[in-house]
Amino acid sequence: MNLHKVIDITIFNLLEQKYGKVKFDLIIVSDNDALLFTIKYYHRLFYRVPVVFCGINNFKDSLIEKYRKWFTGIAEETDVEGTINIALRLHPDTKRVYVINDITTTGLAMKKNLLEIFPKFSDKVNFILLENPDMKELQKEVEKIPPKSIILLLLVNRDRTGNFFAYEESLDLLYPHSKSPIYSVWDFYLGRGIVGGKLTSAYLQGKKAGELAMQILQGKSPSEIPVIKESPNEYMFDYNELKRFHVSLNKLPKESRVINLPESFWVKYRKTLIGITLIFIGLSLVIIVLSINISKRKKVEKELRISEEKYRDLYDNAPDMYHSVDKNGIIIECNETEAKMLGYKKEEIIGKPITYFMTEESRKAQEEFFPNLEKYSFIQIERDFVRKDGSVFTAALNVYVEVDEKGNFIKTKTIGRDITYRKKIEEELRKSKEALRKLSVYLQNVRENERKEIAREIHDELGQPLTALKLSLSWIKKRIDDEILNKKFDETINIVNSLIKQVQNLANKLRPSLLDHLTLEDAIMWQIKEFERNTSITCHVDIADNNLKLSKNLALNIFRIFQEALTNIARHANATVVHVKMFRSNGSILLIIKDNGVGISEDKIKSPESFGLMAMRERAYSINATFDIRKSSEGGTEVILSVPLKENV
Repeated sequence: MNLHKVIDITIFNLLEQKYGKVKFDLIIVSDNDALLFTIKYYHRLFYRVPVVFCGINNFKDSLIEKYRKWFTGIAEETDVEGTINIALRLHPDTKRVYVINDITTTGLAMKKNLLEIFPKFSDKVNFILLENPDMKELQKEVEKIPPKSIILLLLVNRDRTGNFFAYEESLDLLYPHSKSPIYSVWDFYLGRGIVGGKLTSAYLQGKKAGELAMQILQGKSPSEIPVIKESPNEYMFDYNELKRFHVSLNKLPKESRVINLPESFWVKYRKTLIGITLIFIGLSLVIIVLSINISKRKKVEKELRISEEKYRDLYDNAPDMYHSVDKNGIIIECNETEAKMLGYKKEEIIGKPITYFMTEESRKAQEEFFPNLEKYSFIQIERDFVRKDGSVFTAALNVYVEVDEKGNFIKTKTIGRDITYRKKIEEELRKSKEALRKLSVYLQNVRENERKEIAREIHDELGQPLTALKLSLSWIKKRIDDEILNKKFDETINIVNSLIKQVQNLANKLRPSLLDHLTLEDAIMWQIKEFERNTSITCHVDIADNNLKLSKNLALNIFRIFQEALTNIARHANATVVHVKMFRSNGSILLIIKDNGVGISEDKIKSPESFGLMAMRERAYSINATFDIRKSSEGGTEVILSVPLKENV
């Protein structure tokens, strides 16, 4: 969980609710915030559970002294000094070093190291610290950086305005604006725009943490495992960035690792060379095979006779059941495996109808199916068989149909496998999935009720006092004959008006009151106006039926799906126009939202991390609706929601 984005108590409540009664074997935490959270709530959530930590900056033994019996791990000591040294060595004319850093827990730890290092370079370069920046302002600041400067990017997980950024995202936002070389101390920036540096490897941190975890799971106590305080750092560089700033590979430390190096002749033409070699070898083999073909033929004939004997043995002792039936459904052959599975001898099986060994239900299905079997060359079916002792098992049958040259049925060749256990697991999975879906619907209803209650409290507890304040200010203003004071009163009243509007907007975002007092159509039109106002994207709306009488729950779920679709367009589509249609069709309500943006990829549609799409599908399921999203052939993305009226109105 990302503790940079969510406050401690929220994570604690979630974990306590979900895992309060679960006993873990081990917990792995990464980053200072995660470790501090674990220590803070250790007695309440994870008491006596072994903890392995990694990625901890400025680690001190006192941090875990109280819990050393249960805690061990690996510290993350970044080599800022090493990175600055190599950067100045590769760019000897550097006059200024711009350091970019945030004020998260890790960022503050990095700053402490910086302040200790700065004096060592005071006679060489000037340091400019860009701390806790606003991302947009930082982009402009980076563009203004003069020549003979380098950038040392530490962290921008959160900017001054409260926006959060993934590690890679912050660099992606800054790189296009930089004309100066960018260095860092983290390997996750490599390949995304930094020249390099003496980098801390997150991969090696995680690998080492995993090794420590395995020792604990194998029985070793955390207190017996020393905390690793030397972080595995190494020189790493990006060839593309080295080339961009005219840095020779010869200047790099010998132990450096360089990515994106140009391909060698072998690597570049490897497939062609391998292909030519294989063709040559193949032709040589053909010549050899042809030369020995005559002498080998007799040997093959002998091996075939031996093979037939082996085949019979394999056939009878194969792990799967095997049988053949003639055109009358009579068993003409079976292997020992099938005989054992049914509890009979082969002689008791051969000559009987295959339906003799089936349950009543499967017997009827087989009798209806068998006359049409000659239409197939291969088919897969499932049948329930009855053993000699009366027990039943389910078998998956692969039926191959053998016909003569005129297409007339001769016999079947059937391979079967006992899938009783698999069927049981499938049924349990189906029930689990259904239970999860019901839980999802319940959580959605809880969330909507909470939104409604919060919106009401915001309106009552903030909106009404602000309105009263506005009226009081207006009353006082009318009774004061002072131009300066009246002007100040006007300014204050305007501020109160602005606050009232903000409260109303916040309440509407949480729970549009239109859903409670008007119709779904009115709520959709309101949301479209808000969307156009906030995004400048043009919307074309066609609602064919304005007299839909829907339950509040149904209207709410349709509206939330529509709302999420617009949110996805605003975030990802890069669209300029959106078309919205809602109409009746064949006893259903059809809602179609289509944009002219970049279009959604199949990977995104199928991704388990597309939580917005997942929520839309679950809402659709809760109202027995069908939900489809796809990339339009005309460009852009199309969302189609079909809600059956018979089940919902």
